Amino acid sequence: MLKEIYVALQNNQPRLAAMGVRSLIETIMISKSGDNGTFKKNIAEFEKLGYVSILQRERIEAILEAGHAAIHRAFKPSRADIVTLLDIAEHIIETVYLHKSKVEELKKRVPSKNNKKQG
Repeated sequence: MLKEIYVALQNNQPRLAAMGVRSLIETIMISKSGDNGTFKKNIAEFEKLGYVSILQRERIEAILEAGHAAIHRAFKPSRADIVTLLDIAEHIIETVYLHKSKVEELKKRVPSKNNKKQG
């Protein structure tokens, strides 16, 4: 889905890109917390499960609203708007799918306090 959003952006189709980002965020939330019936409930459950902070939740709500506006209110986001939407969406993807394994690998490489090297 992210590739399709990039294609929409590259082809100067900002409404489609905004709709795509909205759909991507919804898909991520549902994949991790199930479908709770409404955006509001999905976001609340996503936050409750610890996938996002209160601040990130507010940002997700802004993304969803931009997507809704593109669909229902003829909102045409600027290129800068789409870049902002994508930055936040990419951060959510990293947080939800990528950071855990990277941090686990890091933990394995960091020496514990009890194993200090003598220098």
